[in-house]
Amino acid sequence: MKLLPDTNALVYETVEDSEHHATASKIIEEANAVYIPTIVLYEYIWVMLKLSVDPEFISLKLNEYYENPKIRFIQEGLEPVTEALRNLKERGLATSDINDLIILHVAKRNDLTLLTFDKRLKALSKRNGVKVI
Repeated sequence: MKLLPDTNALVYETVEDSEHHATASKIIEEANAVYIPTIVLYEYIWVMLKLSVDPEFISLKLNEYYENPKIRFIQEGLEPVTEALRNLKERGLATSDINDLIILHVAKRNDLTLLTFDKRLKALSKRNGVKVI
């Protein structure tokens, strides 16, 4: 399976005492390939800093991801961003949904399975034909 972990999945995978740590870790470990878009990377850093995680630890974790041969960092490109903005307007969604919409469209464009623990993003992804775990 080709996987795109949402930000919350990466945070749960990192934080060992989190409620979904075991599940997130297992799914990410069992994936054939893991794709991390830039937007998820930046959100991950922001959330980890907000949780008061030492920046040095965050850097070590990012290097661990970078050195893992099955993990690929990818650029979103303009198409998913444009689609997300179009969806935002057409569906009357809140501007706070923009990052999730971009992640959804990156998964859709690259035929990736989305791993998220966000119920709203799961529902939105399913309605848009994106495979979700």
